[in-house]
Amino acid sequence: MTIALVTLLAATLRFIALGDVPPGLYHDEAYNGLDALDVLAGQRPVYFAANNGREPLFIYLVAGTVGLLGRSPGALRLAAALCGTLTIPATYLMVRTWFGRRVAALSAAILAITLWHVHLSRIGLRAVTLPLMTVLALWLGGRAYRSGRRPDWLTAGLGYGLCFYTYLPARITPLALAAFALIVLLKGQRRRIWPSAIWFASGAALTLFPLALYTLTHWDVVIGRVGQASVLNPLINAGRPWQMLGRQLIDTLGMFLIRGDRIARHNAPGRPVFGVLLGAALVWGTVRAVRQATRRMAPTFVLIWIGLMVTPTWLAEDAPHFLRAAGILPLIVILPALGLDAAIDWWNRRSRDTLGWILVAAILTISLFSTVREYFFRYGLNPETAYAFEDAATELAAEANRFAGAGWDGRGLLAQPRTVDPEGHVYVDRRLWKEWAAVPFLVSESVRTDRLSEGANAFSSEATLFLIWPYDDLTAYRRILPTQTRITPSAGPLTRGDLEDQPYPAYLAYQTEPYDASEYANRALFGNQIALTNYTVEEISSLWQVTLEWRAIGSPEENYTVFVHLRDETEIIAQDDGEPAQGAYPTSLWRTGDVIVDTHWLNAPDKSVEGLELVVGLYRWPTMDHLEATSPSGDPIGKELTLHTR
Repeated sequence: MTIALVTLLAATLRFIALGDVPPGLYHDEAYNGLDALDVLAGQRPVYFAANNGREPLFIYLVAGTVGLLGRSPGALRLAAALCGTLTIPATYLMVRTWFGRRVAALSAAILAITLWHVHLSRIGLRAVTLPLMTVLALWLGGRAYRSGRRPDWLTAGLGYGLCFYTYLPARITPLALAAFALIVLLKGQRRRIWPSAIWFASGAALTLFPLALYTLTHWDVVIGRVGQASVLNPLINAGRPWQMLGRQLIDTLGMFLIRGDRIARHNAPGRPVFGVLLGAALVWGTVRAVRQATRRMAPTFVLIWIGLMVTPTWLAEDAPHFLRAAGILPLIVILPALGLDAAIDWWNRRSRDTLGWILVAAILTISLFSTVREYFFRYGLNPETAYAFEDAATELAAEANRFAGAGWDGRGLLAQPRTVDPEGHVYVDRRLWKEWAAVPFLVSESVRTDRLSEGANAFSSEATLFLIWPYDDLTAYRRILPTQTRITPSAGPLTRGDLEDQPYPAYLAYQTEPYDASEYANRALFGNQIALTNYTVEEISSLWQVTLEWRAIGSPEENYTVFVHLRDETEIIAQDDGEPAQGAYPTSLWRTGDVIVDTHWLNAPDKSVEGLELVVGLYRWPTMDHLEATSPSGDPIGKELTLHTR
C-alpha cells in the first residue's frame, strides 16, 4: 500500500502539466523526436549516429508515445515520464532485496520527490532510461546473488546488457562490478560469484551483441563524444589538467549539499541534489553505510557504485553535470534513506514508537513542498527556463499548425489529427527550419510547408503564413508577399542563445489573405499616404486591445510611428507609441493597396472612470512631425483621429 501511494505521488509530479513545464523543446529532445519519426517510418537502427550519437532505447520508447499522441512536446516527454515513474517501484524492489522494506520505502519516497529525478522525468532526453534499467538490473542481480541459481544470473546478465542501450555513463558500470567482485574475492566469498559470473556475462553478451557489433564497425561514431567533453582534452583544460581535475572534483562532491548543476536545462540552476534536511540524512546515512560496509556487502556495493559512477561528470567539462551523473540514480537515495531509518530507530528507542515516523514524515513533506515550489513555480515560470529550452521554436511550430488547423496547437499533449485538408500554405525561413530541430519535428506532416529563402519568387494570393528570420534586410522579403492582400504581421516570442546576453525576437510572422476592396472604406487619410479603414476596441480585464487596419494609398518611403493615446480632459492616461505591429512591418515596407493589421495594448483605468477619449495618429521619429489627417471627403481633421469615447 505504501509503495502504491508513493508511486502515485511520483506519477503526479512527473505527469502534471507535462506539456507546459518546462516550456519549449530543446533541440537535443527534438532530435530524439525526429529519429522516432524515422523509426515509425520503418527504420530500425541499433544506434543513432546524428547529434553526437545516441543509444537507441529511449528513442524507440519515444516512437511509441509519438505514434500514440502525435508530434508534440508532451508526447515526446511522455516516454520520460513513464520511465521516471516506473523507476520508483523498481527502486523499492531493488532496495528491499538489499536492505529490507523500511529502507526500500524511504528510498522510493526520496527519489519520488527529489527535484533532480522529477526534472529528468519531464524532459525528452535518454538519460532517464539509465536509472530505470540500472535499478532493474541490480534488482535481478541482487536476487541472483542471494539465490546463486544459474537461471537467475543469466536473467540478471540479460537485464544488465540493456543498460548499455540507455546512456553513455553505462559504460562505466563494468568498473563498478569489477571492483565489487574484487571485494567479494578478498573477503573469501568466491563461491558467491564463481562460476555464476560466467552465466551473468553470457546473458550480458547476448543482449549486447548487436550494439557491440555496431561499435566495432563504427568506432568513431560511438566513442567520439567521450574525447570531445573530457577534461583531459587540451582544448578544455587549457594545458592545466591536474588543476582542472581538482576543481572538478570539488564541484562534483559539492553537488549533493552545496551547489548543483548550473545549466538551466538540467536543473533549477545551482540547486543541490538534497536540501538541508535530506542533506543531513545523507551525511548520517553515509556514515552508517561506511560502518556497515565492513560486515555487509550491500552497503559496500552502494558506496562503490556511487564512487565510480560520479566519474563521468568529474572527468568531463561543466561539472557537476546532472545528466552525466545520472548513473548514481537511484542508488544515491539509499544513503539518506539509511539516515532516516537510523533516525526512526534513534527516536523510537527514546520515546513512543510513532514519534520517529512523524519526524521522518515531516522531513519528507517539507522536501516535497520545496520541490513543488522550486520546480513548478520558480523554475517553470522563469523566462530563463524558456530560453534554455528554445521555447520560441515550439511557438513557431504551433503558430504554423494553428494557421493550417492541424497538428499540435501549443497546448496539451495531443497533436490534433487532420480532419479536413488544411487551408493555406506555410513558408518557413530555411535558417529557422534548419537551426531549430523542434520546428521540423513539431510542424504537422499535414501542413503544406515549404522552405523560404530571400531569393524566392512572388507567391499567389491564397491564405499564406510566412515565418521569417528578422535580422536581414526586410525589403528582400517584401516582393515575395502576395500583392493587394491583407497582412497581419507580428513578432515571435523572445529567444536567447546560451552565449548571448540579451533576448531578441526569434522570428517575424506575416499572415496574408486576399481581401475585397469594396468592403474597406477610408475613415481618415494621413499625409495622403496611409488610410485608416477599420478599427476595433475591446476591453479585456484591465487592458484595452485596439486593433487598427491601415491601407497604403501609396508606398511610404519613411518609417512612421503610430500613437494610440487614451486621455481625459487634462492628461494622457495610457499610451502605446511604436512602429506598426511592434516594428514587425514598418511603413517603409508597405506597398500600394495592402491592408496592414496593427494591434496595440493599453493599460486602462477602472471602468467607473468616464470622460475618456481614445485617439490615434502617426508621426515621424524623432522630429515628432505629425501627419495631417483628413476626412474621406478631404476635410482637415487635425493631427489625430478620435476613435472611441467613454
